[in-house]
Amino acid sequence: MKKWTSWLSFLLIISLLTACGADAGSYVKNEYPLVSVDGSGNNLSKVYAVEGKSVPDVAEELAAKESPEEKSKESEDQMFLLYKDKVINIQKDPKDSNNTLVQIDSIEYAKSHYDSSFLQGYLAATLLQSIFGGGWFNNRTSYDYRGYTRTPAYNTGTGKTTAPATDISKDKKPATSDRTGSFKSGTGSPNTGSSSTTRRNDGSTPNKVSTPSGSKPSTSTRSGSFKRRK
Repeated sequence: MKKWTSWLSFLLIISLLTACGADAGSYVKNEYPLVSVDGSGNNLSKVYAVEGKSVPDVAEELAAKESPEEKSKESEDQMFLLYKDKVINIQKDPKDSNNTLVQIDSIEYAKSHYDSSFLQGYLAATLLQSIFGGGWFNNRTSYDYRGYTRTPAYNTGTGKTTAPATDISKDKKPATSDRTGSFKSGTGSPNTGSSSTTRRNDGSTPNKVSTPSGSKPSTSTRSGSFKRRK
C-alpha cells in the first residue's frame, strides 16, 4: 500500500512540474503554422494561423497552457494575454472570419510598436507599467499599430515567412566547351629501325628484308703471299 502511495505522489509531482513548465509560445509553435516573422533577437514578432477557432476559444486554450499575468476582456475580434516575457495578440482574421491569427510579441517589440493608450484599453495600466517600465507608459507611436492584421505585410500577403533553403547546385547544368583541335591516335615516336615486317593477306609473314644503312662497308688492305696447294 505504501509503495502505491509513493508512486502516486511521484506522478503527481511530475504532473505539477510539467504544468508549471508549460509555455504558450512553444505550444503555438508546435501546433500551428507560422505565417509571418518581423524583427530579430529580443525585438521579434511571430504570427501563426489557427483555422476553425474563434478568438475567445484560442485565448482560453493558450491561457490553459500558460497562465498569463492578465487576460483581456472576452471579445470576438481581438484579445490580449500579458506575460512577463511576451504579449500575445489574438486577432480575428479579416480575410476569413472562421480563422484566428495569434501574434506573439517580445516585450521589446511590443514597447516599440504599440501605443500605450491602445494597450490600456485591454490591459491594466499598473501591470503594463510594471512589465514595460515607466518610460514606456506615456509612449506614443507615429502610427496606430494594433497588430499584424493592420500591417502592409498582411494586406499584401508579403509576410517575412522563413523558408527552407534549397540546394541550387542540383539545378545547375554541366558546363560544355566548344573547343576545336586535332586528334592524334598515339603519342609514341614512329619506328625508325633498319628492318620492317609486313603481313600478307593469308596471315603469313614474309622474311624480314634488311635495308642497307647509309654507310659503306669497311674494307681492309692486307698484303701477303699466296701459295697454291699442290
